[in-house]
Amino acid sequence: MRIGLLCLLPAIAIAFAGDGIPPRGSAEDSPAHQIAGELAIGAAYVPPSQLRKLFGEDLEKHGYVVFEVGVFPVGQHPDASADGFKLMQGKKTGIVGAASPYDVAAAVWPQPSDQPWAEMPVPGAATPAGKRIALQRKIEEKSLPKVNTNRAAAGYLFFLKSSKDQRADYELLYLDLDEKISLRISSSGKP
Repeated sequence: MRIGLLCLLPAIAIAFAGDGIPPRGSAEDSPAHQIAGELAIGAAYVPPSQLRKLFGEDLEKHGYVVFEVGVFPVGQHPDASADGFKLMQGKKTGIVGAASPYDVAAAVWPQPSDQPWAEMPVPGAATPAGKRIALQRKIEEKSLPKVNTNRAAAGYLFFLKSSKDQRADYELLYLDLDEKISLRISSSGKP
């Protein structure tokens, strides 16, 4: 039964995936932006104070950095999704991919090792599991959706911080194009 529940979780996450957030007017309206081929991308660092307002949690305290990302069509173009985005921070770190809503919520509200999946409470219950599910849904609703970029789309991307150096700059990469998009954003949020 547990295996069945674990297999069902990704399908549930896809079914509840949101539409992201309203995009800015253009990629140039973001502090960091670049056009490559048929796609323009704009990004902005989301400070911890704003994350607490959006999600009710200090995600940075739990090791995550968040960016608002907008994807804008320039011509004929491929689909775009969070899977194509990677993050580097500082000079001595590797590249990390965007985290799933489940991973972020589980970092904030871990599953107690003594609570089997079959006994999880209903969503919204005032328990760590209920809070984790509620946070996961908030993140799913506001995450960058997978889109056909014939229209602008925007949402948040969540990355596990790869550097202990709080002052190290970020480099947000989009690699699902023939030409790489690279957006440099300082840890203060400025391009």
